Amino acid sequence: MKRLLPRAALQAVQRIGQTLDPFFAGRWYWSTKRWIAERQLQYVLEQHGNQSMQARQATERYRRSDFAVRYWRSAPGPVMRIAEQALDAGVPLHAIRLVVLNTDLRIRRGQVHLRRPFIVTVLNTIFATIVGVHMFLMSLMAVTAPGPIWLKVTVILAVAFVYCFLYYGWSLYASRSQHALTEHGRKFDALCLESTAGPQHNVRNIFSN
Repeated sequence: MKRLLPRAALQAVQRIGQTLDPFFAGRWYWSTKRWIAERQLQYVLEQHGNQSMQARQATERYRRSDFAVRYWRSAPGPVMRIAEQALDAGVPLHAIRLVVLNTDLRIRRGQVHLRRPFIVTVLNTIFATIVGVHMFLMSLMAVTAPGPIWLKVTVILAVAFVYCFLYYGWSLYASRSQHALTEHGRKFDALCLESTAGPQHNVRNIFSN
């Protein structure tokens, strides 16, 4: 698809996507929470100082909100570390955002694991089929309805725009997240395995002496 589009059109599509993705991901919500957390942190520091328990709690709330603004969803500490390590390992930021947004990094038995929900692939296929058939039927109704041609064309374009807009938002939680798992899943698995095995190297046998 990308190869068929001219460079200018591809850049325009990418710019539109960069605008729509944060909207569908709810980044505006986390930006609001970060703003509130920042104000609360300033108040706590003024009232209790930076060594107080209240300051630590307020700092943690701000840290989680700041992470959510960058990665589009809040997450537990171990998941936050895996996300930062994945960025350092060369995984694209957008792919990490999709994984974090869809909570594909899960904590199970105290360790972070990457889930690969096959049911999402099935549901995405079904939903795409329903959307495609419904859009076709709506366009067919516009064509067969009485009226001037310019009105029919306008209705068809409006229907296509609405359905494409909604499906693009849906794909953020379905097909695109699955693509990110397929392309970068091995790196995430390796990072999760390293986080599991890492602490074991520091274990000391206190009964050896």
